This record gives sequence, structure tokens and C-alpha cells, in this order.
Amino acid sequence: MISVKEYFVNLGLMITIIYLTGFFYKQFLVKINDRLKEYILVLIAVFTGWISMIYGIHLTSSVIFDLRFIPIILAALYARNAQQLIFTGLGIGLMRFTFGVTDAAWIGFLNVCLISMAGLILSLVSRSWSYQKKMWWMVIGLNVINTAFIVAFGVLPAEDTLKLIMPIVFPINILLSLLLVWIVKDLTMEYVYKLELIEKASIDPLTQLYNRRAFMRYYNDYTDSEEEIPPFSVAFIDIDHFKKVNDTYGHIFGDKVLQKVSSIISENLRDIDIVARYGGEEFVVILPNCAEEDAIKVMERIRVVLAEEPLMINRISTAITVSVGIASLPDIKKENLLMAADKALYRAKNSGRNQVFSADEEMQLEMI
Repeated sequence: MISVKEYFVNLGLMITIIYLTGFFYKQFLVKINDRLKEYILVLIAVFTGWISMIYGIHLTSSVIFDLRFIPIILAALYARNAQQLIFTGLGIGLMRFTFGVTDAAWIGFLNVCLISMAGLILSLVSRSWSYQKKMWWMVIGLNVINTAFIVAFGVLPAEDTLKLIMPIVFPINILLSLLLVWIVKDLTMEYVYKLELIEKASIDPLTQLYNRRAFMRYYNDYTDSEEEIPPFSVAFIDIDHFKKVNDTYGHIFGDKVLQKVSSIISENLRDIDIVARYGGEEFVVILPNCAEEDAIKVMERIRVVLAEEPLMINRISTAITVSVGIASLPDIKKENLLMAADKALYRAKNSGRNQVFSADEEMQLEMI
């Protein structure tokens, strides 16, 4: 008689490992490089298969069954490359020898390798399939192969196969596989939705740039370090006479201007630079590894691009200029950087606008 208790122990252990892996992934794995992340996930999958073997399910007094094939199903569905799936199968197969190098161990090793190869073939064939179709094929297909292998190699007598495997074990394994796949899918979607919410909370909906909150998070990441910070610049960019644009053409037209200006700013920055809408018609840029003279060149390029060619929006041509204030490390202390850039911006505006001003030591003394 099959032990229901042992089935629940196996299932409980797998669910526990899945949830702990989800927690571990969100807290730690997401921050490391992809290659190391893949190796760790393979080790967790191999460990899960091994634990399932330790807490095996007694089909008869002499034959023990387990759920080691389920981590392979999960790997076939979620592995980013074939290497992950192959290593998962080999690892679980080799762990079978920790219980002794016997004929049964070799059969178990071959069984896991066969399931892994079938999973790899299915994952390649099903690349264009919907997730639901792929899931059903993986779960049913790999369970069929696992059961067929057990029958073909005579692991159980034919009578026990007809009494236990086909009417009881096979359907239960299908259900357990579906349950565990569903749990992993649910955890994955929850994590993706969380990332999307975090991303949406960090993005200005009009310009699709970072918002002020996201900017401050990045700015603090750069400046809170106790180590010496390399050359680093911050620039405030303000659209000149933007209120007049809104009053003349309306707020919808003004929104289009903000979108155009934000696009031009982004196009003239490096990939490592961070640009955000700071509020209203004001933008702010973080320029890592960028000394003052280089930051001035970048901002001057943006100013010239905007000043030389009027923006054409809804068949209306309007001249747009910007004023820019820059502050740079190490010339300005990091605790004064934002305030110094802001003061440089207002000096540019008070000096006639359409200019780039850089904060100097005199401005820093004014803030003390």
C-alpha cells in the first residue's frame, strides 16, 4: 500500500524549498551576475531532487519511489539555457549514487538523464508555444517517460505496475507536478508584478524619465559611499519661459514640449547617465565619472541642439531654450552638490537664460 504520509512529506519538502528559493532569489540572487545565479539555482534543483530521494515513497516493502523528476520539469520550463537543464539532470542522477553504486542506482541515473534529454528537446520544440501548452506537454510528457522507463526496465513486477503505477502513482504524480509548477508560476508572476510596480513608481508618466523619488535613490547610492567618489557631476536643466508656452498654446501643447525636450536630453547622454524629471519644467541629470569640464561640454551640446532648431509640434513651430546649472565633485563637497547645482541654475537664469553655469567655490561658501 502506498504511504500517503510519505507523499505529503515529499510534497511539503518541495513546497518549502520552492518558497525559500523564491525568498532567497528576491533578497540575494537578483543582485548577483547571471552566471553565478544559474549555478546556484542548479544546485538548489539538485538538492531538491536529492532530498526527495532521502524521503522516498514506499510503493512496496522493497521498492521506493520519489519525485526527483519534478525539479527537472521545472528546469525544463524555466531554465534560461540548455546547460542549466543538463546540469540539473546530471546532478540529480549522480546524487542517486550517494545511496550506493548498485544496478538500481544506474537505472535511476539513466532514467533521470533520459527525462532531462526529453525535457531539453521539448523546451527547444516548444519555444513558440504558449506557456499553458508548454506546461501541459512538459508535465504529462515527462511523467509518461518516467513511468514508461520504470515499466520497461522491470523496476516493479508487471502486477504491481498494473495495480499501483497506472491507476494510482501516475495520476498522483501528474497532479503533484501541476501543483508545484503552478506554485512556481505564481511566485514568478508575483515577483514580475512587484518589479513592474516598482518600475512604474519610479517613472514619470508624461516623459517616461525617472521621477524625483527615483533620482534621489540613485543620487544617494552614488554619494552615500564612505569611499572616495570619482569625478561626478549633477546638472539641473530648466526650460526657459515655459509658463509663457503653456499660456500661449495650452497645457497639452506644453506637455508635448516636455516630452520633446526630455527625448533630446536623453539622446545626448551616455547609457550610464541618469536623467529624471525633477518637477514641472525642470530636469536633473547624474553624470557618473564625469569631471566639471566634460559635464559643461555635454550640457552645452544639449543647450545648442535645443536653441538652434525650433520644436515642431502639431504644425506649430516654437523656439525653446534651456538654462543649466552644474555642480561637480571634487570641486564641490558632496553634501552641497544638489544645492550648488540649483544655485548655478538660477544664476544662469538671472544672467539672461539660455546659458550653462557651473558652481564654483564662491557658491559653496554662500551655502555655509
